[in-house]
Amino acid sequence: MNIRQDAWSKDDDLLLATIVLKHVREGSTQLKAFEEVAEIVNRTAAACGFRWNAVVRQHYISEMETAKKERKQRIRIERGQPERKMEHTSPSRLSEASKNGITMSDVIHYLTTIAPAENAVSLQEENNRLQRELEAVKKELHQLKEGYKSMQEDYESLIQIMERARKLVVFSEDAPASTKFKMDKNGNLEKVAE
Repeated sequence: MNIRQDAWSKDDDLLLATIVLKHVREGSTQLKAFEEVAEIVNRTAAACGFRWNAVVRQHYISEMETAKKERKQRIRIERGQPERKMEHTSPSRLSEASKNGITMSDVIHYLTTIAPAENAVSLQEENNRLQRELEAVKKELHQLKEGYKSMQEDYESLIQIMERARKLVVFSEDAPASTKFKMDKNGNLEKVAE
């Protein structure tokens, strides 16, 4: 089976989902997320948007809802409600996280919600592959049965021809030795008149 060289991999889908969810949580737009992913995976933002809406989004519905709730909570905090307590993180960890654009909460969120969904996607893909294999085996079995049926009919025809020939030989032993036979177009032996 040929695989498209430009096909989306599981890693591409996971990256797309992670970045879109991060942008939604932070109050950014999905379009900006698509542009960011497009630069990483060497595709257009439109292609990323299409992939998100056509395939990936259905696997991350609950995560999208959670991200929207987190965004609303963040907006409430920024509008005057008490500030969120800062987590105690070493400066080296903060600089690493800011370089990668991934925070500890992103990692925790991934491990608790996205990773199990990825396993479900891989199981679904394996199920689809096995279904295709089953259909191919069924088709092959049907073809083999048809071939066997045809061979069985040919075998029975051959047995009938041999039986007719045997009977003609038995009758010819009673006839003069100069009796000649010829085969007609249907495979039947006919006695040639002298």
